[in-house]
Amino acid sequence: MNRPHSPASARHDIAATGAAPSARQLNLGVVAHVDAGKTSLTEALLHAGGAIEHVGRVDDGTTQTDTLSLERRRGITIRSAVATFEIDNVTVNLVDTPGHPDFIAEVDRSLAVLDGAVLVLSAVEGVQAQTIVLYRALNRLGIPVVFFVNKIDRGGAAPERVLAGIRDRLSTALVPLGHVRNPGTAAAEAAACAWEDPMEAERLTELIADHDEDLLRDWLARDRPIGPRRLRAALGHLTRAGGVHPVLFGSARTGAGVRPLIESVTDLLPVASGDDHAPAAAQVFKVERSPGGQRVCTVRMRAGTLGVRDRVSLGGDRPATVTALEVFEPGGAVHRPRAAAGQIARVRGLDSARIGDWIGGRPAAVTAAAALPEPGFETRVIARDPARQGELHQALTELADIDPLIALRPEHGAARIRIYGEVQQEVLADQLAAEYGIDVDFRDTGVVCVERPSGTGSAVLRRGEPGHLFDYTLAVTVEPAKPGAGVELVVPADRSTLPLHVYGNVGGYRAALLEYLREPLAVGPHGWRVTDVRITVTDSGYQPPGPRAAEVRRTTYLVVREALRRSGTVVCEPVDRFVLEAPADELSTVLALLGRHGAVPEAPRTIGPVAVITGTLRKAEVNAVRAGLHGAAHGEGVLESTPDHYQPVRANRRRR
Repeated sequence: MNRPHSPASARHDIAATGAAPSARQLNLGVVAHVDAGKTSLTEALLHAGGAIEHVGRVDDGTTQTDTLSLERRRGITIRSAVATFEIDNVTVNLVDTPGHPDFIAEVDRSLAVLDGAVLVLSAVEGVQAQTIVLYRALNRLGIPVVFFVNKIDRGGAAPERVLAGIRDRLSTALVPLGHVRNPGTAAAEAAACAWEDPMEAERLTELIADHDEDLLRDWLARDRPIGPRRLRAALGHLTRAGGVHPVLFGSARTGAGVRPLIESVTDLLPVASGDDHAPAAAQVFKVERSPGGQRVCTVRMRAGTLGVRDRVSLGGDRPATVTALEVFEPGGAVHRPRAAAGQIARVRGLDSARIGDWIGGRPAAVTAAAALPEPGFETRVIARDPARQGELHQALTELADIDPLIALRPEHGAARIRIYGEVQQEVLADQLAAEYGIDVDFRDTGVVCVERPSGTGSAVLRRGEPGHLFDYTLAVTVEPAKPGAGVELVVPADRSTLPLHVYGNVGGYRAALLEYLREPLAVGPHGWRVTDVRITVTDSGYQPPGPRAAEVRRTTYLVVREALRRSGTVVCEPVDRFVLEAPADELSTVLALLGRHGAVPEAPRTIGPVAVITGTLRKAEVNAVRAGLHGAAHGEGVLESTPDHYQPVRANRRRR
């Protein structure tokens, strides 16, 4: 029987030795569709592991990992949180991640630091829309997955039906480790896998040998079942490689099946690895503020060790000094002089750190996560008390400085920020009220558009002419470039006209000019960023000693702005490429939904009981289709979308 350490004994061991009692670390994610019981399972795991004395309840707002008031009110996870227990000499850091689509960025950034994950499904609802999205994200990042079918005691629970749904929608490489007695009743029990039983061993051997040629060959060559030690070793190897997914059953509410789940994840999932003697490398996946306003970064150590007073590099170019460290251990985060590879720690002193930063460099063995799509919507944030608008702007500046996905744009009497959806607005309002004491409203929420030149425009400012205060001549022509081209810059080859005394060579001048173009192209005539534009420098001139860099920059801004005004621009809205999956017998209803929202679907494909539809859809309609899909597909539809292209808006002058 596994014997977990209690919080008290863990703290005693730590105090006596000055170090964490276990060198083996498992950074485990618990992920799920909303309401599948993810946070309840986290509580049950912590209780079974001896980390907490009483199981908290989501409905009562007493859980360990949901700490935001909005999380407690709505019963959902919004911010990733870490809690720790130890069992069988493995320290398990549970990373409780969000499940709501509005927080997919938070989900992805948390998943990137995991060694393995438990994907929770409800024994009643089974595979749901976000379940599929999360499973695919885990697969994309190469994270091994164990399935846990929760709520076996709820009325309507059908574990076998859920297994069939996993095979149909997620993966056929499943190894169920046990079965359920009396599902759907208060007496429901999760019967653990009997590895020593010959019939059970035969069943497991058949399932595992489908994915292990060596095991299959040995099994066929002998007339008795494979032994449990060999079976577990083969299953562990396949699970860690992502070749199969063990499936366990239980109830977080009653505790049924929780202990077998703990034994399986510590035995079958990979423990953290990393070279303690390598240079320090760590990922920042969460940034909070202390009551005193100092940044507190939660990091996953990937290699080396990080110590108090260490000088480190953030993002490759920003120096910082570690002033304090807390390592997650049973009983809570404990002050330590150093954090080692595999551990998760809170770090202070990284005052310029942002979510997604690397401390040191990213080790070659760590797969780079896919770039997150920028939030597709923006909204105006207004303080209810007009006198506090300046404080609101400062608060939003601090939040945007922490999270690079929040793009803040000041505006008279308000501010604009980027968001993924409406629930994220609620979270921001809650955070501003709790941390800054500022109540806010949101107005004019809409998609983020761009502008493209609609014609050709030229402008020039010559040194010495009235009104031009800078000692530099510049003339440019602005014209449309191909869609998707971004910003193209054409520079004349005549070196004598360029201020190379400032930039060294033509390449240096061109690089500087591209940087200078950011400002005049950031806000076009209609208020949106200008893209797919070709800018040609048609004249450049100066007389010795020549202009300073600041004069070139300011002249560039003025000339390009005027050329844009003369060329005119057309406002273009984002269009997404979508993949929609729904039950085949609901195809006509789903197609009607897409038609009402202006989607352009391609010919549907049917894969077994599932219809797959691909096509394009205006970004502005994506959330509406996702909301309508729940009813049209009876909760079994999945919509995934990615940015594809821009097209002119229907009402051309959509001013920001």
